[in-house]
Amino acid sequence: MIRRAETDPDLAAWCEVSTAIDPREPIALEDVRRRLEREPQRLYLVASEGDEIVGVGFAGPSQSPHRTALDVRVLPEHRRRGIGSALLEQLLEHAAGLGPERVSGMVFEDDRDSTRWVQNRGFEEYGRQVELSRELGTNEPPATPPPGIELDELDENRLADAYQVWVEGFPDMPVSPPIPAPTYQYWLEEEVSGPVTVIALDGGRVVGAAALMDCTDGLAEHGLTAVLRSHRGRGIGTALKQALIRWASENGYRELTTWTQDGNAAMQAVNAKLGYRPRPAVINVWRKL
Repeated sequence: MIRRAETDPDLAAWCEVSTAIDPREPIALEDVRRRLEREPQRLYLVASEGDEIVGVGFAGPSQSPHRTALDVRVLPEHRRRGIGSALLEQLLEHAAGLGPERVSGMVFEDDRDSTRWVQNRGFEEYGRQVELSRELGTNEPPATPPPGIELDELDENRLADAYQVWVEGFPDMPVSPPIPAPTYQYWLEEEVSGPVTVIALDGGRVVGAAALMDCTDGLAEHGLTAVLRSHRGRGIGTALKQALIRWASENGYRELTTWTQDGNAAMQAVNAKLGYRPRPAVINVWRKL
């Protein structure tokens, strides 16, 4: 049986199955509830066999106005039975009413079965994201910002100024089509709701920012590292990441993970310099409705 997840037990089961399949990207019930309140057009599906939830699906707005995000996940022991295809069929039907002419999703490059599955259903690659991770030591060095730049933790008095850094940074990411900046409310709830956000100051003006998002079991994930165009190329982004590495080490985290676009050579160089090592890439796929 496939049904819309609307009750807390169904939404909690949705989160449990999604997290079991990808434990490095956990999701909690409160996250789903918050996102549904902000975007009620989101669709969460659960596939059940008896009392057991064996698969989940999602369709809803993406960060780009040109595409609707899809996610289909089935527990490994229940695959190859048509459950994923049945979920996808309902998700596509819902996506057709949301406006964008394309739907998109992601698969890991080393997951050959999933790659074949999306290809057989008309999805094509349109980009890649590189995931890198770094184990943390117990005595990470402090950040070394360039002359004239100070680092501090974000507080409520500087929220509006920090948001403007993201507004300038999102459209400059090397992706096609470009991703517009998030709304202020989305930014508050999704980009800086983690355990810490570090900002770079030039004469008291916020010129750069970077945040951590808490994952699970000692793992945290970097959000967007953004620097104003006027201050790029000076090492501010490196210093911001150094500060987050130091903070994470001092606060009990064991590993940091970060994502960057396949074509973002500058940020990949920064990550390599700081000791991040690549993991299997994520392939962005899409198709027309």
